[in-house]
Amino acid sequence: MIIAVMTDKDGNTLSFYESGFVKLFSNEKGTWNCIEEFRFELNEEKGLAGIQSCIQSMLSRLDECRILMVKFIKGVPLSILKESGISVWKVDGSPMAFFEHIREEEEKIRLEHQKSIKPVLPEPLPVGDTKHGIYTIDLVHVQAKAAGFNSKDVLLPFLQKQVFQKLEVVCEHLPKWFEKELESLKLQFRIEESKDDLFHAIVSPIE
Repeated sequence: MIIAVMTDKDGNTLSFYESGFVKLFSNEKGTWNCIEEFRFELNEEKGLAGIQSCIQSMLSRLDECRILMVKFIKGVPLSILKESGISVWKVDGSPMAFFEHIREEEEKIRLEHQKSIKPVLPEPLPVGDTKHGIYTIDLVHVQAKAAGFNSKDVLLPFLQKQVFQKLEVVCEHLPKWFEKELESLKLQFRIEESKDDLFHAIVSPIE
C-alpha cells in the first residue's frame, strides 16, 4: 500500500492550501519509508481552472496511489479528489503515527466493498447472429473462473426464459438435475461425440 502525505519542511501534515511537499510512503517489511516526493502549491488565483490543473498534475504523479493524508481540506479540491477516486484522511501532526491506522481502515473498506459487489452470473453466449437462436456455454471454464456458481445457477435461468433453437453445454459430467428439469421445460438433449474427453450436450426444444 502507498499513502501520499501533504507535508511541511519538517515532515508534519500540511493544509492542502499551503505550499509544501507531497511525499509518497510505502510499507516495506513493516516499515513506512518515503519512496518519492515533489513540491506542491495550489493555484487558486486562476479560479476553478487553476485548481483543477494543479490537482490533475498532482494526480499524475501519484500514479497508483489512491490515499492522501492532509491536515485540512474542504470544498472544491476535496470534491475533485473524491471524484478522482482518492481517499482523503485529515490528520494533524507526524504522519508516522497514523499510517497503520489508515492502512487497517482502508483494508476494512476494501473488504466491505468486495462483499457488496454482486457477482455477475455467467450466461450462454450466442453463436453468430442471435436471431439464429444458437448458443454455447463451457461449464468447465465457467466453474474454473467462478467456483461459487453451480451448473443449475448458470443454466436454469437461461433454459426457463430464453427462446433458443440449440444450446451446446460443455461439461465434465452431466448435471444430476439435467434430465428431469429439461423434461419439465419440454426440452431434450443428446450427447455429441468429442475428442476432448468432455461431454457436449446439445439441448433443443421438443418439437
